[in-house]
Amino acid sequence: METAVTVGNFDGVHLGHVHLLSRLKEEARRRNLKPVVVTFDPHPAEVLRPPDRRFCRLSTAEEKAEVLKSLGVEPVVLPFTEEFAGLRPEEFLKEYLLRRLGARLLVLGYDWRFGKNAAGDFNLAKEFCQSFGCEVVRVGPYRVGGKTVSSSLVRDLLRRARLKEASLYLGRPYWIRRKPVKGKGLGRRLGFPTINFGRVEGLCLPDGVYAVSIDGLPAVANLGTAPTLKGERRTLEVHVLETPFEVSDRPRIVFKRFLREERVFKTAEDLVEQIAADAELARQVHRTD
Repeated sequence: METAVTVGNFDGVHLGHVHLLSRLKEEARRRNLKPVVVTFDPHPAEVLRPPDRRFCRLSTAEEKAEVLKSLGVEPVVLPFTEEFAGLRPEEFLKEYLLRRLGARLLVLGYDWRFGKNAAGDFNLAKEFCQSFGCEVVRVGPYRVGGKTVSSSLVRDLLRRARLKEASLYLGRPYWIRRKPVKGKGLGRRLGFPTINFGRVEGLCLPDGVYAVSIDGLPAVANLGTAPTLKGERRTLEVHVLETPFEVSDRPRIVFKRFLREERVFKTAEDLVEQIAADAELARQVHRTD
């Protein structure tokens, strides 16, 4: 079947992306085309940025695909490498979109750039694709409260733990999905057993304590290295506030509110006292949420 295609990173799949996807589906339906979303993994910034410039992703490839599918579109994920980044814009259009995907319509974001040195833009795509019988449509920016919604805007808000504001532009609370990993059992020995998660080094959020939910259950979480207990790697430790409980093998963790920064305590007793206070504050958040 011939296709209508949009292309982008879609990191976080925020309201700007939803606006673009709605237009894609509308234009595809009008022309009896199949809507297709082309995206990349890893994120191009992870490949092209210098190693000393840290980049935080809003969503993993799996999380992104989950949200895209919930919006009724099936993503096509292209591996992003330095070699791929070196393709001329015309090569990318012809080989990947026109030949492989059978594109008869491209629906492109207003600021989309592509190809070697980001030399490709809407005008190049429109001129090149016309000779192959493929239309090109540009979609303008989507604004909320006077601000253009973008992944960089959401990243900036999450870096400052401004979760409520970030959710306005995401169109949903900020969440991640991870597989639990085996911990050292330190939380259990302190009286606050936790479910531990790795692969959180790249989260945009600052280290600290958060009110969260895990598969819909109220919880409190520490994101960081647990310096009082001599932790080494950044982890997410989630203490569920209800018992008994059951979570899936890849639970969804929703970040609701930032409670405090992570800090070092002089004694384990001081830490336990603070964890109890954090848990009570998290309960209050969940009761009023």
